Amino acid sequence: RSPVLPDLRRIYRDSLKSADSWFNLYVARPPAAVVVYALRGTRTTPNQVTLMSLVIMLGAAAALLAMPGWLGLWAGVLLVELSYVFDCADGQLARLTGRTSPIGAELDFLMDELKAYLLVAAVAGRLYLHDGAGLSALWVGLATLVTVATAISLTKFVRSREYAEATGAERVGHGQSAAAASQRRSPLWPVEMVFRLISQYPQTLPLFALLGRMDAFLYAYGAVHLLYVARTALAVTLKIGRFAPRAGDAGGQAE
Repeated sequence: RSPVLPDLRRIYRDSLKSADSWFNLYVARPPAAVVVYALRGTRTTPNQVTLMSLVIMLGAAAALLAMPGWLGLWAGVLLVELSYVFDCADGQLARLTGRTSPIGAELDFLMDELKAYLLVAAVAGRLYLHDGAGLSALWVGLATLVTVATAISLTKFVRSREYAEATGAERVGHGQSAAAASQRRSPLWPVEMVFRLISQYPQTLPLFALLGRMDAFLYAYGAVHLLYVARTALAVTLKIGRFAPRAGDAGGQAE
């Protein structure tokens, strides 16, 4: 029996997060373990793997923009999935080798931002160039880009140390958010699950491609982030956007 399989199983088991999504556990992390297996004895760092995931996403964007037809569509989609595999592999390599670091988590979040922008721009560009969607696709793409950028800015703000100190909220790191969300169950959890699936595009992008409705992906991705922006902005406003106390109220008098 090949000695590779026991090593792969060990790497997969030892590099998992304490909590993760089913897609990561059963679809993305097994091939990521193969990447980690290939890199485990090299000088390659987790940060380099993170940067490689962005390079692969650039290739995905190029395929979506430059190659018409199903070949270009699926070349782009498969490269998006490969980019996500490397996105999983960086953390697995870091945990396996003990190279986890705060800057690595920040770099990973930055690459996620850039990859989201690239994907939205590439899908909008493809709809305009190859699918006959016209200028409306570019306007939808621009609106989605602005919405996603706003959502990411809000996320960084509410996860900051200063926001946690000002509001008394528990601070959640970039790598902890998905695990924390997966453990919470609210009455609206089926709706939240659908929104989360759409926002985590590696899970749903192949389905939209299979249906030939990349325009629907763009609308859904933008709508999910718009709802997140509205909810988060309202929460921020209610917590730190209140009026100052009246003169003479407790805590309102000058010293």
